[in-house]
Amino acid sequence: MDLNIWLGRDAETDHDDPAFARLAGALVRVQEVVSGARPPPGLSTEAATTLGRVADQLEPYDVDEAAQVAGRQFRHFSRGQTLLPAVAVDTYDGQRVDGRVTFGRFYLGSNGAVHGGAISLLFDDLLGQVANGPDAPRARTAYLHVNFHRITPIGVELSCHAGIRTVEGRKVHIDGELCHGEEVVASAEGLFVRLEAHQL
Repeated sequence: MDLNIWLGRDAETDHDDPAFARLAGALVRVQEVVSGARPPPGLSTEAATTLGRVADQLEPYDVDEAAQVAGRQFRHFSRGQTLLPAVAVDTYDGQRVDGRVTFGRFYLGSNGAVHGGAISLLFDDLLGQVANGPDAPRARTAYLHVNFHRITPIGVELSCHAGIRTVEGRKVHIDGELCHGEEVVASAEGLFVRLEAHQL
C-alpha cells in the first residue's frame, strides 16, 4: 500500500521534512518519559529551563496553518502530529483501513488503562482519514460516538480498524473498532459531512 495514498491525497514535497519528523519524534519521547517520571525538584527545574530554551528557539519560525509541517507530512512519524499515537497501517483499499497502534504512558488514564479521550482522538483521526480518502471530497466530523467495552491497556500493541458503512449524499457513515487480540475494547460510529466548495 502507498502510504501517500493513505496519509493524504497530495503528498506535497514542501511538507516532506525528515528533520521535522525527528523533532516530532523527540517531542513524543519527552511526553512519554515525563508522563512516567518523578524526578527530583532540581532536575525538574533544570529540564523545564532546557525545554523553555527549545521553545524560544522554535518560536520565531511560527507559520500559518497552510505552511505548517505538523499533521501534513506524509512519509514520516505520525504525520508529524505529536498528540496522536502513531498508527502502523497494514491495509487500505479506499473504503477501509486496518492497522496497529500502541498507546504509551503519555496516554495513561489510571490503573494501566488508556485515557478515554485518547481513544476518542484516535477514532476521530482514523475514521477521518477514511472519510478523506483518495479522490474523495474533503469531509469534516459531524458526529462521533465511542463505546468503551473493556479496559484498553497501555504498552500493548492493539489492532484498529475503520470502514465506510454507508454514503448518503454528502453524509459518510464510518464504523471503527479497537481490539486487544480477539476482544473489541472500544468501537466508534462516526458521521462525516463532505464539504461544499465554499466551505473548503
